[in-house]
Amino acid sequence: MSKAEIVENSVSSTIESLLENFDCQPVLFMGSGMARRYIGTPDWEGVLRAMLAKIPTNSTSYEYLSQKNDNNLIDIGSDISEMIFEWAWKDGKSEFPEDLFSHPSKSIFLKYLLSEMLLESTPDELGEEYSEEYEAIKAIRPHAVITTNYDTMIEALLPGYEAIIGKQVLRYNLNAYGEVYHIHGSVINPETIIINKDDYKKWDKESKYFAAKLLTYFAEHPVIIFGYSLTDPNVRTVLQDIGAIVADETGLIGNVLQVIYDEKIDGDAIQTEIAIPVDGRQFRIKALQTNSLLDVFNALTARHELKDVNPALVRALAARAMKLTRSDIPSGNIEVNYQTLEGIVDKDDALPTLLGITQADDVNKSHPYTLSTVGEKLGFPSWNGANKLLEKIKDVTGIDLKSSDNRYHCAIKVGKKDSSISRKYSEELVTLLKKVRDNEKFKLKM
Repeated sequence: MSKAEIVENSVSSTIESLLENFDCQPVLFMGSGMARRYIGTPDWEGVLRAMLAKIPTNSTSYEYLSQKNDNNLIDIGSDISEMIFEWAWKDGKSEFPEDLFSHPSKSIFLKYLLSEMLLESTPDELGEEYSEEYEAIKAIRPHAVITTNYDTMIEALLPGYEAIIGKQVLRYNLNAYGEVYHIHGSVINPETIIINKDDYKKWDKESKYFAAKLLTYFAEHPVIIFGYSLTDPNVRTVLQDIGAIVADETGLIGNVLQVIYDEKIDGDAIQTEIAIPVDGRQFRIKALQTNSLLDVFNALTARHELKDVNPALVRALAARAMKLTRSDIPSGNIEVNYQTLEGIVDKDDALPTLLGITQADDVNKSHPYTLSTVGEKLGFPSWNGANKLLEKIKDVTGIDLKSSDNRYHCAIKVGKKDSSISRKYSEELVTLLKKVRDNEKFKLKM
């Protein structure tokens, strides 16, 4: 086996161990490192330097502002915002749309210039250098993407995905598929951008609301983080708030993986953990350092054969179903054949048939549950509690129930790769794990 194959297998095994307990698409958390890689946007300091250079009458150096503010980028951004505001109302009036001068926030001038710069730097079509990576990202078909980036690169990578910006996230249905959540604002709407001290003060107050809204993703989906450094405050803030709810008793947020690209790594990808201290407690997430993002993307590729999914169609179907159940039926706006509905509510395959959707495979009826569902049936908030009971059975009996197909577990192949499987569990497993949970005697029937 070549060195490249060894590295690919190491990455695949790490990703597979993260995905195996979920029968759903991953959520990607993508940061500025990805935009720098694919469209060449500057880092935060580079953005601030570029904004300062927009003021033709300015004689203040960036180095002066950096030293004055102890290199605090938020404070530097606030100073530059003030300088651009002063210039806009004096010599720079002709550089801005007229309506900005009646806007309630003076930072709108900085945000307008920043949006213009990023829109100009985002090409209509992404270049050829990383074309394999672009196609691999599309093939992942993530449930959603979360980002603190302002640019529209992710929308270019994932055609058909809809941008949900700033506070819109708080009002949005996160069960929908195919969204890009710009939690720090977007160039599509410059006033939503978070960049100066006042913006971040508001964000700090509201971050827990965002965390609560995003909890669904962090509890029910594998979450993969790309393009952020180990110490990025944007990620750490969200993980601190999320960790308080979903971390296990050891502090591990088990379904989150941070991928760190390092072209200098020679050999196997490096698996480690990242500690996030908060209020006397320490949360941890898994990390994977690798010199090949393509290997990671390929390992995340959707685990089934259906290739063309229209995100807009899936969103429209979900939205219509939500309106049907929350508004139309309760209000009596439409006529309902309740006998038909009663006949399908307990049958997973009946509703798709009613909607004209064909099942790809007849999933093993004797193993209907994902591990997340097993965990819920046992009273746990996620899959992790059920998985620990499986580990306890392994420790006591020496039998790993997930190592073979049996009356408790089966692995269903859903793609071409050997690692492309979906694990399903039976009602017998639920009964067994209840005994293990309650410290009762149990006997395996293999």
